[in-house]
Amino acid sequence: MMTRHFDPLVERFIAVMREALPGCPPREIYWGYQFLTGALTLTFAETGRIDQLSGGLCRASDLDSVHERLAPYVAAGMRALCARAGPTPRPGKRVERRAQPRR
Repeated sequence: MMTRHFDPLVERFIAVMREALPGCPPREIYWGYQFLTGALTLTFAETGRIDQLSGGLCRASDLDSVHERLAPYVAAGMRALCARAGPTPRPGKRVERRAQPRR
C-alpha cells in the first residue's frame, strides 16, 4: 500500500530536495528523508513522551511549537549532511580531496 500510494509523492519530494540541494549527494538526501519521516512519525503520534521528559514544559499536542521548530531543525540537519559529504563531482570534472590525517 505504501509503495503504491505514498511512494510517488515521496519520489516527487526527494526530486524537489535534490533540486534545492544540487551539490548534495543523493545518499545524503535519502538519509535526510529517513530522519525527517522518523521525526514526523514520533511527533504526530503524540505519545506524551515529551510531556513526561520535560516535566510539562513541552506538550506533544502543541502543534504550534512543532510548526515553529520542526522545519528549521530538519533544514539544519539536511545542510549538515550535505556539508559533511563534501562537494559532488560534476561529470567531466575532478574534485580534489585533501589528504586525511592519520590516526
